[in-house]
Amino acid sequence: VIAPLTFANEITSRLTLNRVQQLSMGMQTEEAQQSKLIPSAVYPAEATIPLKTIRSISSPLSGEIIILNFVHGPIHKGQVIAEIESPELLKIQETYLATLHDLKISQQNLQRVRKLNKSGVSSTKVLQQALSKTKKLSLNKSQHEKNLALLGMAQASIKNLEDRHELQPAVIEIKSPIDGQLFDLEVRLGERVSDNQNLISVGAINPIILVVRIPVEKVNDIKEAQKVELIGLQKTGVVTHIDGMVDPMTQSVDIHISVENNDHSLRSGQLFKIRFLSRSEDTVYRVSANAISQYNGQTIVFIQEQQG
Repeated sequence: VIAPLTFANEITSRLTLNRVQQLSMGMQTEEAQQSKLIPSAVYPAEATIPLKTIRSISSPLSGEIIILNFVHGPIHKGQVIAEIESPELLKIQETYLATLHDLKISQQNLQRVRKLNKSGVSSTKVLQQALSKTKKLSLNKSQHEKNLALLGMAQASIKNLEDRHELQPAVIEIKSPIDGQLFDLEVRLGERVSDNQNLISVGAINPIILVVRIPVEKVNDIKEAQKVELIGLQKTGVVTHIDGMVDPMTQSVDIHISVENNDHSLRSGQLFKIRFLSRSEDTVYRVSANAISQYNGQTIVFIQEQQG
């Protein structure tokens, strides 16, 4: 984008060339594109995972890692990263089975009390007490089921536990809570882990953050929410953060740019060339860089007018 721009025919007489002469000189033409955005100088930028999305995934119970499905790289929400065999899960299952047993007895007692109440043998107070106990045990059952699911027990195993009233394999599934990127694996297959021990980290990669360092004298030209162009890619981003601190060694400021990454084509650690886009009050024109010339110290482009 050139602004301001001097057209060649404003500073010199028209150069008349026929089609054959233009071809022999290797001259080509293109249509200048109108634009409201003026690009800055080109800066290098590095893609990184947003710090606010990074999560440490830990083991909910102690046990032994028996399966590691993923150790790094991209992962989708709900995929099982690892499986842990935990004796503690058996004790929790036993508590759940005891609750199921008490609930079944309470439900049978409630049916009996209802019949007696209808026949006038039992009081309404006794019926209300039986009903209250059944509701309490039903609530406990739901809480146990949610707890088992949160601990990482598979839904199929929880259902078998309820239907068959038999202990299921004491296996915890460690699932990814988000779509993202895995890194910093801290355990190995067959390793025994304690509860709340960190296993691996995961961070979101959509959107992804580009970090660019701008010379301090240029920072005031950049604004939050300003558009940014990724050179060579059909992607744009927006400025989301301008650091308030200056690196004393480089006299530069970190600027964060958020870029949509639905196709996961941008990867953490990847380097890009970017330029900031500033909105102009006037219409400016975009042409190829090799169409720009210098004439008597002025920046010009040549405009084709018929044969001139």
